[in-house]
Order: sequence, then C-alpha cells, then structure tokens
Amino acid sequence: MKNKTLIILWLMICLNSHAQVKAFPEAEGFGAYVTGGRGGDVIKVTTLNPTGVGSLQAALNAAGPRIIVFDVSGIIDGDIHIPHGDVTIAGQTAPGAGITITGHLYTTYDADINNIIIRHIRVRPHDPDNEWPSSQHDAIQFSDANHFILDHIDASHGADETIDLWNGASHITIQWSHLSFPIYDTINGWTHNKGVINHRPCLDDGSCNANSRTGGYISILNNLFTHSRNRTPALSVGPAEVKNNLTYNGREGFVHHNVSSGDFNIVGNTYIEGPSISLAPFWFDPENSSPPIPTAYWLQDNYVNDPGNYVGVVDNPWNDSAFSNAYSFVCCGIVSGQFNQSGMFDFSPISGYQSSFTTGSTGLEDKLVETIGAYPHDIVARQSLLELSQRSGSWRNYRPADLMLELTPTAPPTDSDNDGMPNDWETAHGLNPNNGSDHNTIMPSGYTAIEAYINGLASAMGNDVIFANDFE
Repeated sequence: MKNKTLIILWLMICLNSHAQVKAFPEAEGFGAYVTGGRGGDVIKVTTLNPTGVGSLQAALNAAGPRIIVFDVSGIIDGDIHIPHGDVTIAGQTAPGAGITITGHLYTTYDADINNIIIRHIRVRPHDPDNEWPSSQHDAIQFSDANHFILDHIDASHGADETIDLWNGASHITIQWSHLSFPIYDTINGWTHNKGVINHRPCLDDGSCNANSRTGGYISILNNLFTHSRNRTPALSVGPAEVKNNLTYNGREGFVHHNVSSGDFNIVGNTYIEGPSISLAPFWFDPENSSPPIPTAYWLQDNYVNDPGNYVGVVDNPWNDSAFSNAYSFVCCGIVSGQFNQSGMFDFSPISGYQSSFTTGSTGLEDKLVETIGAYPHDIVARQSLLELSQRSGSWRNYRPADLMLELTPTAPPTDSDNDGMPNDWETAHGLNPNNGSDHNTIMPSGYTAIEAYINGLASAMGNDVIFANDFE
C-alpha cells in the first residue's frame, strides 16, 4: 500500500510538472503556455510538395495532437492551411536549409482554431491574384485563431498585412520574428504596406455579435519590422504588450486603427527613421465615436532615432516637450491622463522585459540582429538586415530570383524508429533508438522527449544558445 501511494504521488508530481511547463523554454507573453502537439503523434514531412503523402499539408490535415518535424528542407511552393489546432510545427528540424513557404499560411476564417506552436518557418507568398487579392493577401492570416505562439518566424510579401489577427484572435505571442518587405508596388496599386493587426470587430459601446472573439491578450516581443509603413503593430484591444521591438523605415509604429479599449504596455522599443517616409513613432488613433475612450497606456524606455527631429528615449510623450514638439501622436479623444499610470500593467503570464539600452542606444538593434527570425537566414532576411545596418533600402516589392541562394539542404540524421529523434540523441538521453513509442517519455524538465529534442535544436540557433542546457 505504501509503495502504491508513493507511485501515485510520483505520477501526480510528474503530471503537474508536465502541465506547468511553457510551450518551450524561451516562450514569453500571453501565448507562453500553449501546448501545441504535446503528447500526440510525431509526423514527419518527407517531401517539399505542397500536398500529398508526406507533405506538410497532409500532416496539418491529420486530427489530434501532433508534432510536425521535417526530413527535408527547402521551398514548399503553395498555400498551407491549418484546419485543426493542437499542433507544433518544428521548422528548426528541417536539415540544412530550413523551410520556406512561398504561399499563405492560414487558419480557417471564422473558425476557432486553437493551440498552435510554430517555430523557424519562413513565409513569403507570391504576388496577389484572383484567389488572394491584395485586400486579403496576408503572409500569415490567423484572424480567428486563439492560444498560439509564433517564434523565430520570417514573414514578408503581404499586400494587406504581414500578419493578420483581425477578427478577434487572442492569447497570442509573436516573438523573435522578422517581418520585412511587405509589398509596395504603385504600378499594380499594392500600397497597403502594413505589419501586424489585431482587433475585435465590435461597436465602441462594447456590443458585439454573439460569435465575436475577444481580441487582445497579445504579446509582441523582440521582433524586427523593416519597410512597413505602419501597424508595427496595430493593436486596438488590450490587454496587450509591445516590448523590445525595432521598427526601421516606417511611418507610424504603434497604432490602433480601429475602435479601441483596454490597457497597453509599450516598453523598450526602438524606432529608426528610414529613407521612404518621415517617422512618427506612436499614433494613438481610436475610431470610437466619442470620448471617453476606455484605454490606458504605460510607455517606458522607447528609443527614437530620427536625426533632425528627435534622438533619445521617450517615456510618457505628454511629459516630453521635445517629443511632443516634433510629432503628433494622439487624436480622437485620447487625453494626457490616460498615460499617467504608476507603473507597467501586470497582466502577462510571462513577460521578460529588459532595458533596450543596457549597452547604449543601439543595444536592442545589436541584440535582435544576432538572433532574429528563422534560421538559417535566407536572402530576403539577409537583405533586410543589411539595409537596416546601412540605413538604406526602400519600400518595394523585393523578390530575389533565388530564395535558396547560399542555403544548402542536407540529409536528415539517422532515426531508426522514425519517432523524430535521431539515434545519437536518444542514446545520449537514455532512450531506445529502436522504440518508436518513447517520444512522449516525460523528461526531468517536464517536456516530452520529442519536445526536448526540438527545443534543443531551436535553443542552439542564433543567440539563444544560453538556454541550451535548460530543456532536457
């Protein structure tokens, strides 16, 4: 009886540990605790064909929790649809060249798709067409999805938004991602040129239709935006946090652009003027029909590099005469009292704000350049980073002829039991490389074995190597 009690106690401790672990060790923000495909099947992508046996689409079409890993790397040319949640897409497992989707990555519109983890994927759709006109042409469209985290994503070439979360998507983190080169093409009339939008489509009196999702509960953390006119990001519903992001060659950085409500932390961001347009770092522009506007703001440690207008750190813009003389930053009923908060709103479950300027005014830029986006960096990412470093470039439809330039696919590691974990890794971690069912073994960290493996791959990429021993 005593032994049985000890076994039950041990199982309860293990299950509790399993339930409390984050999506992966570096996860932060409102999406930090999503579980993705944890505890489910491992499905291997064995072809770059957009559909059919062994494809990414086939893996996504499968029902139930699943962790998707890659035995191939390169370009998947076609739209990729996520019809079911409870999924982890581990792009960091693609051997050698990573994964680029030259299509749209999207969930079903007006459907509640939940619990998604996506890491180290590049999304670069083709030009708008009849199927995806410019008004709907987003690189990533998760407008109705909830409870997800996008980590180390490279996204570009949206003619509407780069990432669309408009129709009430909530409980979201976008972190350590690189959003660049939204389409700007005056000949074809593709000039929307925006970054990220999140909104709840309700009236300003708070009334919504019965099926309306909440919006908000969104964390935009440690991301780089280049060449987006504005919406870097556009958030109209709080709670929301925008921390440690860098915007280069944009106009308005943070905006509402819709009927607005809730609390917003805007902390540690950098806004760098570029050659395409004059800079206006913030534009608080709720579209509510009349005041009072039910919003409140905490701004801290935001660095503006706009020579000739303003260079320095701004906290509350109402109290900074140099900033308020240089820029218009509010309209539509926003008043100074909405900025007079005593400190940062404490609403995010995991939020690792650190001062952008611990190494001087370029501290955030240096940090992001070292670790941002999907690895390995492709030609689009490298060009974006080059133009940031040179303070060059322009809004345009930048489409290199060869997206695989300087990327080399390699063979996947030997995996005898086809469970997504290489033989060498399994042996080193006390698992059996000939037992195809041990991928859900709970490791001491609380992660399953397959999660420990894929988390380790991601943690060793870029500047995240400091986490490399924290996941086993």
